[in-house]
Amino acid sequence: MKHQLKFKRCAPSQRVRQLVQHSIARLDEVLPSGSSAAHLRVFVEKNPTRTLYRVSLTLNVPGRTLAAQEERHDVLEAVREAFAELERQLRRHMEKLTRSDTYKRPARREQLRRKKTGVIPTEERPS
Repeated sequence: MKHQLKFKRCAPSQRVRQLVQHSIARLDEVLPSGSSAAHLRVFVEKNPTRTLYRVSLTLNVPGRTLAAQEERHDVLEAVREAFAELERQLRRHMEKLTRSDTYKRPARREQLRRKKTGVIPTEERPS
């Protein structure tokens, strides 16, 4: 996955860069292997008057743009929370693409299986 990392009004520490690289690697695991069209933008901004860090993430995948934003006093915590939210959105998007979100409940799965095969249970058959 291609990515772009920008910092505004703060110098990134080595620890922050490592956390961002590790989080990007986790997102790569969720994406399909042939997904080179995905592009991630990471923007970290510091508000010096309040010592707040704002982390904005934008992930463009084919067919969808996912975004997450977090604001905390600790930059590492803000990065973790923003990437966790983006990963949750990406997993949900991938479930919708593969339609695995409709097969979560066993009763619903059985109902769809019966409908697909055309089998009608004995209690639902007309007399």
